[in-house]
Parts: sequence; C-alpha cells; structure tokens
Amino acid sequence: MNEIRYKKVSEKIRIVRLTLGYSQEYMAQELGISQNVYSKNERNMKDVSLERVIQICEILNIPFEGLLNN
Repeated sequence: MNEIRYKKVSEKIRIVRLTLGYSQEYMAQELGISQNVYSKNERNMKDVSLERVIQICEILNIPFEGLLNN
C-alpha cells in the first residue's frame, strides 16, 4: 500500500473509534499495549502488523476489507 492508503486506513480507524466512543486508552487495553503505542499505531498504520490491524477491526466490529475500500 502506498502512503496515502495508509493514511486513509488510519483515518477510518480513528473515525470509527470516535464514533463508537472508544478512547485510545480503551483500545490499548483491549490490545494489551500502552496508550502511547496505540496512538502511534493509529497515526501510522504503515508499521502495524496485519494481525494487529485485524485485532483492531475485531474490537471496532468492522470488516478488514472495509478499511481498504473507499
């Protein structure tokens, strides 16, 4: 994926998280990581593993494929 696509994925995740009323702290707790690490992941999905992205999708109850579509 190119840089623009990574930014779009990050933005979609942020929007869904906020829409659901989930904090970064909540997401981090669910993933078993620190809030600081989650924040960095959410801002830059380029360095996030596929497994972690799938975990985020599961927490947000969104299909992985939905992140890749416009």
